[in-house]
Amino acid sequence: MKQSLLYKINSGQFLPGDKFYSEAELKKEYNVSGITVIKAIQELKQEGYLVRYQGKGTYVSKGKKAKVVRFSDQEKYQGMQESTRVLTVERMTDPSIAKELNISEEEPFYLIKRVRMIDNIPLLVQYSYVLAEFIREEDVENLEAFSSIYEKIKEDFQINLFQADSTEVTEICFPTPSGESDLLEIKKDEPTAFIRRHTYLPGNRVVEYIETYKRWEYFSNKIEPL
Repeated sequence: MKQSLLYKINSGQFLPGDKFYSEAELKKEYNVSGITVIKAIQELKQEGYLVRYQGKGTYVSKGKKAKVVRFSDQEKYQGMQESTRVLTVERMTDPSIAKELNISEEEPFYLIKRVRMIDNIPLLVQYSYVLAEFIREEDVENLEAFSSIYEKIKEDFQINLFQADSTEVTEICFPTPSGESDLLEIKKDEPTAFIRRHTYLPGNRVVEYIETYKRWEYFSNKIEPL
């Protein structure tokens, strides 16, 4: 099945930017199971032939075929002592965040606000908004239990978000808001890297939305072939 789909892409039956088959169409066309379809699509995505957009579907990549790259955050503080300070864990509602989590405006979620340190220097301020069902109310007062949210969720619900799908957008924030500049101990006219990230459960359900302000001098990205 995969080779058949690859032939259709390479032969020009699908051009770069064209919308590709849906999973339902492939199951019917090839008379195969959903698992077989997902496996073929995933492999073509990993090899750079297809790209998937949340809520829109699967498209033929506009980039160079079969050229897969890794876009990674470069840690400029290797060997330094890292620590995390949890400032608050709060149950709340907010229409703008509810939209990011794809839930109703009235549905509550949890805000976990943290500062990550390196050698006692504030590196980033992070606001993690998590679906309420994945935070146990009896743990909320124990702030340090949320130093690693993913470890906490893995322990409590046996869900490994370290390997979950995610999307991330980074922008330059200038000037940095006063509250965040104070926490980062930087001047009010300094920029920061502002990072927005969504983490997904199987079925593309958003489990977490994160907003992060990171000190600009520690921000660096690298693009390299796999």
